[in-house]
Amino acid sequence: MNLTQELQNLQNKLRANNAEDIKAVMDQATEYLVKSGLVEKALKVGDQVPNFQLPNAVGETVEIKELFKSGATVITFYRGEWCPYCNLELRTLQKYLPEIEQFKAKLVAISPQTPDHSLSTLEKNELTFEVLSDVGNQVAKKF
Repeated sequence: MNLTQELQNLQNKLRANNAEDIKAVMDQATEYLVKSGLVEKALKVGDQVPNFQLPNAVGETVEIKELFKSGATVITFYRGEWCPYCNLELRTLQKYLPEIEQFKAKLVAISPQTPDHSLSTLEKNELTFEVLSDVGNQVAKKF
């Protein structure tokens, strides 16, 4: 089963188990996201990634330009450890990490969580790639 199918199954399961008012909130959030135009505003292939420094899960500062020096870097943004969709995506990325590394690329996940919560995400999902904390989404807003 691929990630799209797993996400759809998770959505179906969550919708089946949630009350109507919760489903309405989820639908409103999805509609807001679609109407926000974030996809159109996001960086595209070939755009310059801004340099930034963020703490990782153990509080060490990671500078993105340093990661770029050793090759390509895949950056994924996620909402937080509380998000079941995000956790599913992170576990899938972990599964494909060896293939990413075959291309001499690195994988980095970024969320607005504190480093403590990033550490929890890292441990809970058994991740071996960097998980960075962008409290306040200041870096995410540049993407």
